[in-house]
Amino acid sequence: MRFPPVIGIKVAGGDAGWYAEMRRHAAGLAVFVAGHDLATGRRHGAAGSYSNIAALSPAGAMAWQRMMVAQPDAALDVERRIREFFAAHVQPLQRSGYANPALDKFLAHLGGWADIGTRVRWPYESVDASLAVRLRPLARAQLPELFPGDQHRT
Repeated sequence: MRFPPVIGIKVAGGDAGWYAEMRRHAAGLAVFVAGHDLATGRRHGAAGSYSNIAALSPAGAMAWQRMMVAQPDAALDVERRIREFFAAHVQPLQRSGYANPALDKFLAHLGGWADIGTRVRWPYESVDASLAVRLRPLARAQLPELFPGDQHRT
């Protein structure tokens, strides 16, 4: 039985030197990086992301991707602000032991685009939905590019 070759790889990303090594060792593979690092990743040849940004705002993730092509420096500024927001509000949850499924549901609830709440099934612990509601205005103020057309919705 024949199996297709590997065509893509999901990685954490790195600095310019890391990307140079990745191109050298993984030529021909589509490299996917974390969503909050996509502007930098695309600048260095990443094909796309496994996107926590799409969990936060699918429309915003697409708008940001278009910005990466049309206004790459502006997209890097958005990335800087995303990283600041995640460092302050998402990474502490991750360090506290919340699993990625719980964080993705938290981000979707924070984004306010799907009425799904934050509850996840055992064995995962759910992030308190009220935290997402409290952070929603802050996310919209700090990252308006990710909330096209609904910046005023809370």
